[in-house]
Amino acid sequence: MTEPRWLVLTWRLPANLSTPRVATWRSLQRLGAVTLTPGAVIVPYSEHLLEQLEWIAEDIVQRGGDAYVLPVTELPEADERDIERRMRSARSEEFTQLREAAEDLARRPRAKPDYERKLAVLERGLARAVERDHFRSGRRTAAERAIRMARQRPDQKE
Repeated sequence: MTEPRWLVLTWRLPANLSTPRVATWRSLQRLGAVTLTPGAVIVPYSEHLLEQLEWIAEDIVQRGGDAYVLPVTELPEADERDIERRMRSARSEEFTQLREAAEDLARRPRAKPDYERKLAVLERGLARAVERDHFRSGRRTAAERAIRMARQRPDQKE
């Protein structure tokens, strides 16, 4: 049997339940899933993502819906390229925002009381973005460098 390359989650929730829909959508966003159709997303295959999708599917079923995690061994080449492009584009945008925020922060005096808190927020955001970076975005390195530079910035008085 050919090894799976992708995982697809299909689901349906009762129409009157908006909170579970939002919770499901947020969980899938955290994984970097790409929407195929309303009620279907795709991620690259990994044991970690399989486990995560199974948890999400179980949650959907417990909320009165139906959900299936489907391993996919191959897609048409054009579809794979489109999915990878969409994933890369989303991560590139996210890494660009992190880089810009880190550069803005680094221009501020480090002695400001909220500098460390904002830096910690950026570092957590970077860690989450890296988890979703399934195809190694070219902008990841610049974001990591900018956050590292903000971390290494010496204390300065205003």
